[in-house]
Amino acid sequence: MPVLTVGTLIEEKSKDLSLTLIAGSGGLGRHITVPDTNRPGLAFTGYFEHLPYERVQIIGIAEHTYLTNLSYEKQCEMLTKIFSPSQVPCCIITRSFEPSKSMVEIFNKLNVPLISTPLSSAQLLGDLLFYLDEKLAPMERVHGVLCNVYGLGVFIRGKSGVGKSECALELVKRGHMLVSDDTVEITKRSGRILMGKSTGIVKHHMELRGVGIIDIRNMFGIANILDESKIELVINLVDWLEVKKYERLGIDEYYANILGVKVPELTIPVAPGRNLAIIVETASLNQRLKNKGCFTALEMSKKLMEHMNNKKNEE
Repeated sequence: MPVLTVGTLIEEKSKDLSLTLIAGSGGLGRHITVPDTNRPGLAFTGYFEHLPYERVQIIGIAEHTYLTNLSYEKQCEMLTKIFSPSQVPCCIITRSFEPSKSMVEIFNKLNVPLISTPLSSAQLLGDLLFYLDEKLAPMERVHGVLCNVYGLGVFIRGKSGVGKSECALELVKRGHMLVSDDTVEITKRSGRILMGKSTGIVKHHMELRGVGIIDIRNMFGIANILDESKIELVINLVDWLEVKKYERLGIDEYYANILGVKVPELTIPVAPGRNLAIIVETASLNQRLKNKGCFTALEMSKKLMEHMNNKKNEE
């Protein structure tokens, strides 16, 4: 599970979200563990059941107005009950509202960061949730090549030396985009969307046996690279075996499981003379048609069955 601290949040988003630390500087090392937020309005009224302490707490206009109308003693009581659990990461107060004396005292006492922003709650939530979802998304690094072919993210897998990089290079030459070669960092975002990207100094580079490392960006131009892409199709490249039967009709559908998400999967045998780039292009276009509800293999099967039934009735 990725680790995100409150200090990192302030460091990385202070400019975009205009974040200012008001109190609780001793808690900047607290961990943010979930990509969700909570507005503790009900808790201020005394209802603490099912309060998600582990979320970033947001105090907007409604919460601030209610809290500041309470007595000093009541404010201290409510704030202590809500923010004393160790799993509370931080609290953000919106619209640059002036924190009450009790807030500054309690947050300093509990070492819970109290952060201010001039943004409204709605404006803050949109940007903050997107950021948290990206930073805390489940992630794994896998061996393979990721390209964007006709707008479809295609993850090409196979054993070392089977021809993944050569296939990707031919795709780039044909106008498609390389995202990552050799190692792909995959994260699962909200909505069960898989995103893949390259990281580190190998970004936009490719290794070709017999040639070495090449820079795709400098060699082919910025139009042929992409920093990140959805993963919508998995293609396994395997050595051609004469004794093995491969898919001929394409009626049966297969899926790869990546981070708990099912992704359409194809297995393509590799043999001398096969143009893998054209096959991957065709597979990508066919998957796009499937996504739009056009399943060619099933439609052909239905037409074939109708034709056979008509023939039988004529006899």
